[in-house]
Amino acid sequence: MTALTGISGRVALVTGADEAVGRAIALAFARAGARVAVNAGGETGVAEAVASEARSLGVKAAAVAGDVSSYEGAGEVAQAAAQLGPVDILVNAIGIRPHSLVADMTLEEWRSVMDTNCASFFYLAKRLLPSMTERGFGRLIAVSVAQGDRALTRHASVAAARGALGELVKVTAVETGPFGVTANLIAKAITEDTSPELLTPEILKRLLRIPRPGKLDEVAFACTYLASDQAAFVTGHTLHVDGGYTI
Repeated sequence: MTALTGISGRVALVTGADEAVGRAIALAFARAGARVAVNAGGETGVAEAVASEARSLGVKAAAVAGDVSSYEGAGEVAQAAAQLGPVDILVNAIGIRPHSLVADMTLEEWRSVMDTNCASFFYLAKRLLPSMTERGFGRLIAVSVAQGDRALTRHASVAAARGALGELVKVTAVETGPFGVTANLIAKAITEDTSPELLTPEILKRLLRIPRPGKLDEVAFACTYLASDQAAFVTGHTLHVDGGYTI
């Protein structure tokens, strides 16, 4: 089997490293030989810890502070990541998942979810695309929750942001493909870091076709695949790493 190529020596910016999946993604890129810029929002200690782990794997890595849910913060993160070189790969794995009824949801919660789960991808892409298109290479990858046709109570803001993100990724793919830049979405479902109440055998059997939690490394590998030479012809795609949750 041919190993993934085209990642070693690239600069990968990974957000959401304050969650287990973000950390796994950052370390997967480090193992593949990428220089890794790690962002964990305001959790600078967490970002530095993950960057330190990445450096122990023999690559350059840096913790980059900034809140990518704002355009200004995304600019700070993109600029800080450039200390490793021009960013070639973005994996935007940041996400929040509050649970509120529509009638009870505050405007602040709605705006926060839309900014964090969807607009952050736009903010970062807008900052990074000029350099990517000029160099003729770029990989934009968003990581979000699997949704399909399921409508779950208390998930309005999360579902709305997820739907908007999917369309944003597709349009970005259309616009950037001629310049050597791909844009794709990873949709994950129940993984090993999910709340314990969702990891019972009964619930796993009911929700998934492969009735076990997804491994964080399985999500991370999907990200490295989409960043590799082997995925150079894959764009505008949603890759479900969800054990059949959306079937």
